Amino acid sequence: MSAYTPSQLILARSQAFSSGDFGFIFDSYHAESNFRRQFPDRDEYCRYGEEHLAPGYNIVDCRILDEDFNRDESRVVFLMRVDVQGDRQVFAELAWLKKEGRTWRYHRGQKMTAGELPDEPESLTIGDFSRLDPMTAF
Repeated sequence: MSAYTPSQLILARSQAFSSGDFGFIFDSYHAESNFRRQFPDRDEYCRYGEEHLAPGYNIVDCRILDEDFNRDESRVVFLMRVDVQGDRQVFAELAWLKKEGRTWRYHRGQKMTAGELPDEPESLTIGDFSRLDPMTAF
């Protein structure tokens, strides 16, 4: 995982989810993330993912739209198209990644739902997320 840039990590997480590699997803979270507070045990999360997340959820497409980073923190905007039990959904996310040692890890994110997306979602930038309530970051 240490060889990934922030945007490569986002794409790798998407592929890991599609292939059911919940161990990779767990390992890609920053130790200080809310996710790791909710799921402190890797094996427990892997079982949860296999039972509750994998069935009926398929990532169709994940595209990186914008990115900025400095030495220790990065922000990446990506657009996802997913099928959830046959229902096609589209959303964008602004992800914050932080370094843990020499490795980028997912720290938190903020989603923009289909109803909040602009007419041309591929044009989204980091700045477009400033109009969302900052309390919706997870």
